[in-house]
Amino acid sequence: MKEALKTFWQRGFEGTNMPELLGSMGVGRASFYNAFGSKREVFLQILDLYFETVRAHLEGLISDVSDPRNAVALLIDGILDVAKSPEANATGWRGCLIGNTALELGADDKEVVARLKTGVEILRALFRKAISLPSSAGAKRSRREIDQVALQLVANVQGLLVLAKSGLSDADIKSARSTMLATIS
Repeated sequence: MKEALKTFWQRGFEGTNMPELLGSMGVGRASFYNAFGSKREVFLQILDLYFETVRAHLEGLISDVSDPRNAVALLIDGILDVAKSPEANATGWRGCLIGNTALELGADDKEVVARLKTGVEILRALFRKAISLPSSAGAKRSRREIDQVALQLVANVQGLLVLAKSGLSDADIKSARSTMLATIS
């Protein structure tokens, strides 16, 4: 499934043809259809795999951090690292599978939309956890403020990844990262 994930992430759902998918998975057509039923079913499974893999990776990055700004920086950097891939395209960015899928498939498939909401909620929960840490000044944010800032960070990082994939300069990416961090005290 990891190779199918890589293929869909690089090429998108529509851009991945069956011969490429079968080749990446190392299975024949009959075995594929017996095991998975359809390309769409594999895609739904790889979304679940992606979310779990990203969640575990990002949780690991902030597990021992006690400062909210450092935790948010580690999350942003971790997300950017996952989305960067020299073999992806001319820009070197493959983006986030959440954003890529939302841009490609939009709201056409209710099961995909439900999974995308899960992916966004995973990122939001990680940012909530980071923002909830006590600041060095001892200030504590309200639950409402934590929710709002977490959602804003998810939206900002997703937008940044779309722009990065579209060729945004490294200097602008660093500037946007700094601006996101400036909201965390």
